[in-house]
Amino acid sequence: MKNIARCKKWRILAGMAILGMLFACTDYMLQDAGNQTTKPPKNKNEELTASAAQEWFESNYAPVVATRSAGDQERLFKPHWGEAKEWNRMRYEVVETPIYTQGMHIILDSETETHWEPGKKNNFIRNNVRLVVLRDKKTGKTRSFIMTFVGTYEYLKKTRTIGKNGYLYRQPDFSGAVLFHELNGAFINGWRYADGKIVAAISRPTEKKDSLINSSSVATRAEHQVCHDVCYPVYDSYCDYSYVQSGDMESGIIYDIVENCYPTYSGNECTEECYTYDDGLDDRDDNWNGDYPPGGAGNPTEKEPSPQMKVLNKIYGDNSSLTGKEKQLLADALAIMNNDKFWKKVYDTLDGKVKITFRIEPQIEGKSSGRYYTEDKAIAFPNDACINFGIVREELFHALQHNTYGKDAENPANKFTMEFEAHAFPDIANALSMGEFSEQGSNLYSTDPSQEFRDAVSNLMNSILENKCFDDEQYMLYEKAAELWSPSTYTGSFDSSIQPQLLYNIFKK
Repeated sequence: MKNIARCKKWRILAGMAILGMLFACTDYMLQDAGNQTTKPPKNKNEELTASAAQEWFESNYAPVVATRSAGDQERLFKPHWGEAKEWNRMRYEVVETPIYTQGMHIILDSETETHWEPGKKNNFIRNNVRLVVLRDKKTGKTRSFIMTFVGTYEYLKKTRTIGKNGYLYRQPDFSGAVLFHELNGAFINGWRYADGKIVAAISRPTEKKDSLINSSSVATRAEHQVCHDVCYPVYDSYCDYSYVQSGDMESGIIYDIVENCYPTYSGNECTEECYTYDDGLDDRDDNWNGDYPPGGAGNPTEKEPSPQMKVLNKIYGDNSSLTGKEKQLLADALAIMNNDKFWKKVYDTLDGKVKITFRIEPQIEGKSSGRYYTEDKAIAFPNDACINFGIVREELFHALQHNTYGKDAENPANKFTMEFEAHAFPDIANALSMGEFSEQGSNLYSTDPSQEFRDAVSNLMNSILENKCFDDEQYMLYEKAAELWSPSTYTGSFDSSIQPQLLYNIFKK
């Protein structure tokens, strides 16, 4: 009996030892499995590090990038890589950096504008502006754009953390809009927030009102949409050789950096807001593993052919090679162009007379945002970001010049003369549309800072406004300004034997 008891005792001890070993192995296996599924830190990327983002950006864009504001004025900006931050979420990795801008730039909502005085320093009316470099690890594609947080007036009054909002993660109390723009200033899309929750999708006014219903990132959340137009007032200042930091400093209106340089009204950034239902829970990762995550920047879906497409097809050449998305961007830009009575005359003159080949040429990236080729009547863009109203209208004007002047437009020796007319046209169109000449938004002023030239341009514009046309009297002033023109980007001299027939035809009484 003692032997049996002793045997049982050893069996119990052996069993306990085996169980201990099994528990230890199980615990080790669970720990190992846990290590495999642990998410990487939100602020440390695996592929798109800050240095990798800078290297990619500088290999695709110039160190100082030219963009355009709501009034079509050109302004310069450059990234502040020393303050770049890394973020990641599911398949996406992001690097955000503050930017330095030439002069000042601020976007407001209509209520905030009523409380803001451009010449008076304000401690809380501000934007949060960042350059974003985005990597999709699934597709391997990288892109860059500008992100702007526009808070509501009540939100701006109470918060001091607007600068903590980012591309992948928003603050739980954020109320306002986040707007995405291509680097050249073209509006992409945006989202409206209320207390940290998405309540509306923001798109271009020319897009279909139901375009977001088919989006994989919104359709599961939206039961119906109510859409209306919303415009954001935009203010800019243009100060020579000066840069103001924005981004982490929350785009404060920093008047002590540049004296006597206050923002003035540039125009409206008009959008369409479609209100949807959304749970707005930022910590959830639903749909952030999809192609078009909620709160992201991009075109959700390719749209069905629209009435605007029919207008484009009248000048769209058979040898064109744009994708469906690129062609829709071109149609949208053309629709905006045709909303202006003077630019519509450019299109109307081409309609039925010219078929243009449209294509993407990556090799001109960093050299040109758009290029017209006389040899095959083609317009090329370096990428789809450049297919926007400002660039499309400029290249279509060159196409019209070619159609009007023929071999004179094909002769490289006449490029200076052609470019002066192309730069003067938008200034004249804007002046006649607005009833005044805007020096800050002038294409001609931006190319030559000499006072003698600017005085000549001012005399020309005042004469056009007084007579409400371009005729022989205005041509004399036009010729004087052209002979004084000394841009850094073009060489040559003005040829007075080539009369500006387009100005005569489009701006006649």
